[in-house]
Amino acid sequence: MTDVFKWKTMGTPIGTDSLNVNEASFGDGYTQLSTNGINNASEAWELTYTGQIEQIGDVRNFLRSHVINSFKWKNPYGEEKLYRVENKSIKSDFVGGKVVSISFRFIESYAP
Repeated sequence: MTDVFKWKTMGTPIGTDSLNVNEASFGDGYTQLSTNGINNASEAWELTYTGQIEQIGDVRNFLRSHVINSFKWKNPYGEEKLYRVENKSIKSDFVGGKVVSISFRFIESYAP
């Protein structure tokens, strides 16, 4: 069974779509393009969650345990896909008092 990211993210999600493309340019200005592989399209999301330090602890534990293991998440387009947390992308900002803002990056995954 695949885990599900259950927390609602706050802030403004930023998505990046990437295509894995082979490109060959010729001297006459012609460029030949072709897709590379069966999973040649992928996406990544930069997200932020802000809350009380007790809540952030649960989010942080989930994020740290899913750098290698994938999970289901519904992106802002409403598409439920598999993602994992990009290594070294988890950053904590202690806003003040017991409020913490944690930012992280989800990258699309193709297998649990």
